[in-house]
Amino acid sequence: MPQTFGLTAKEYKAALDKIRNGGVATKVRILANPDCCPVCRAMEGAYDFDNVPELPLEGCSHPHGCRCMYAPVLDRRGP
Repeated sequence: MPQTFGLTAKEYKAALDKIRNGGVATKVRILANPDCCPVCRAMEGAYDFDNVPELPLEGCSHPHGCRCMYAPVLDRRGP
């Protein structure tokens, strides 16, 4: 079984919840590593909170597993 370096599903969910409930982000971006698999590359981009795919991505074929990350999209202007 290959060693995985990505986060667990529970850790990914906690990261997404932190972004979703932080009150600053307007969307969530999935960031993929430069050497990611085609599945991860296809899912890279910004998503509305209601449509963001769950990480780790199903179908990832990288030998070390899905290493994608959630990142907030911060496009609101300050006061």
